[in-house]
Amino acid sequence: MNYNTAIRPNRTARLISRCALLAALFLAAMAIPASAQEVAETIKVRTRVVFIGTLVRDKKTGAPVMDLPVESFQVLDDGKPRRLSYFNREGLGRRPLALMLVLDLSTSGILYLEKPEVMEQIIAALSRLKPEDEIGVMQIWYERQGALSFEMRSRVVSNLTSDRAQTFAALREVQHFAKQNLPQVKTLFSFKSLFKDAWKIGIAGAATGMPTGPPPVIFTAAPDLENMIDKAPLLAREHPTSQVVIMEVTNDFGAEGLGKTRKTAHELIDSGVTVCGMVVKRNLTDKGINLTGTIMSPLMGVRFHTISYYGKQTGGEVETVGRPEEFAGAVDKIVSGLAARYSLGFTLDESERNDDRVHRLEVKVKSHGTNRKLAVSARRSYIPKADR
Repeated sequence: MNYNTAIRPNRTARLISRCALLAALFLAAMAIPASAQEVAETIKVRTRVVFIGTLVRDKKTGAPVMDLPVESFQVLDDGKPRRLSYFNREGLGRRPLALMLVLDLSTSGILYLEKPEVMEQIIAALSRLKPEDEIGVMQIWYERQGALSFEMRSRVVSNLTSDRAQTFAALREVQHFAKQNLPQVKTLFSFKSLFKDAWKIGIAGAATGMPTGPPPVIFTAAPDLENMIDKAPLLAREHPTSQVVIMEVTNDFGAEGLGKTRKTAHELIDSGVTVCGMVVKRNLTDKGINLTGTIMSPLMGVRFHTISYYGKQTGGEVETVGRPEEFAGAVDKIVSGLAARYSLGFTLDESERNDDRVHRLEVKVKSHGTNRKLAVSARRSYIPKADR
């Protein structure tokens, strides 16, 4: 594949990495025929205390577990135990949401989002949010430029608003767009179609005396392409009284440099942003790309499955979806999990400086007296702010 060298790396790292994975798979195939503590959701040092919102679920049932005593929790700060000075197991009355829903039509998510029944399930779930919650809608897609040439584009279909009619109209607009866009890009999500298109171009080239061999698949990015994950800290500053959540529907094949993802994760955590995802079930083509990406990403110095990574780092949840009703269930589960959290906190000693250094956090939980297996979601780090 050929890549446009004019692409700006900060905006298109995910695009380039994804293209590299597609290229590896394609060439290989051609070769073989708020609350009690409102600050609890933002890990920052305020009056020398670090607060951690922690979600605990029963692995078997998926239900939140809210009956654990303080003795069940252990918080490690850079591997060292911290004594909890704050604990609340009554659940957190969450702040109003500023929920940006990112619908990634440049992935196999388009195969689901073009279906009216899927979008209506998402709408039904969002209709159950509190009236003060705000929702925004963004879409990402590929625009076909030639036989095997595609440009990645993005646009905000609806800004954050509490007007549900506006939000739902925007979602139905995305569904209609996806249905129209799918025939142009279906080649990318079916290896059989990709092989067939490449074969036709190869035959045409031979008939006209052009060089034969695997034709180039060209991916470029629009100059105004935006990544909502990168914009999220700014969104948090613009909505200081809201709980900012980025929820993306994707196949989670994003890949970015290791240093870039660490930096982004720290910025998200410092801004109090939570990243969540709905990852669509993978078809045969997706499974091939996933295997290639898993093998190639360490060699390329990139982190694969970035939505899952940002979700873990920020204490968010990532759900797998396929059937229409699973989309509604995922939205309900993610949103309800934002409120069903323990508030944990530890106090920094007077000798500890606010040094702007990243401290790694780990929350461990034991269910005393039962055999329940528990899953924990909590932010993975905090940064004590130095005095300016």
